[in-house]
Amino acid sequence: MDFLTIVGALVALAAIGTGFALEGGNLLVLLQTEALLIVVGGTLGAVMIQNTWIRFFDGVKQLRWVFSSPKPVDRDSLAQLLEWGRKAKMEGMLGLENVDTAGISQFAARGLQLLANGVPTPVIDDALRRELEAYERNQTAAAKIWHQAGGYSPTFGIVGAVLGLIQMTSHITEPVELGKGIAVAFVATLYGVGLANLAYLPVYGKIKAQIDNELRYRKLYLDGILAISRKESPKTIETRLVGDVRQRADEVLA
Repeated sequence: MDFLTIVGALVALAAIGTGFALEGGNLLVLLQTEALLIVVGGTLGAVMIQNTWIRFFDGVKQLRWVFSSPKPVDRDSLAQLLEWGRKAKMEGMLGLENVDTAGISQFAARGLQLLANGVPTPVIDDALRRELEAYERNQTAAAKIWHQAGGYSPTFGIVGAVLGLIQMTSHITEPVELGKGIAVAFVATLYGVGLANLAYLPVYGKIKAQIDNELRYRKLYLDGILAISRKESPKTIETRLVGDVRQRADEVLA
């Protein structure tokens, strides 16, 4: 569980609410169902128009990544690869058939299966790189629905503001209705800009970081599997990949 996401959202909302209250504002004024419906509904509809059902639902499912910590690319990952290399050296590639694949990614399990089946190194390289590219392409395309929402949301905030002004002008002689129109107009703009910058765009950034981290993780396994396929010694594999682990760990921290 990544609590930084929750803490960040609470800090932002608390800062905005406290600042508004210190200026003498009534927080209940910010609760405008009509404005929220216009902004959220309009944004949702626009995003759905731009995407296919599959891509849209894939993007929604990615929302769970926002609250999970990224998988570490560390020495434990390297140790597992070195163990596979030792097993292949001692028992041959067929010995990898007995490796327990529970708890490892499907990508790594597929690489092990190709090794155990004696598939040539160039074929393994091509197959796994194609799978890696397909993963990056599909996941990035799905994540973009949140970036799109971040672009549409402020626009529908303006739409809500215009609708509020229309309501205001149609009830220019009725002070009560006039006040409602003004509230919807300004609050809709606030919702549009606020949701874009506190929800949609940060969610996109978090999901994109998770995708990048998963790619780093898979590339480490790709390098290790290819090294095993070339029958490199475990020591050579360790020498080759230890710098890779450090570099990718630094990239995660950057």
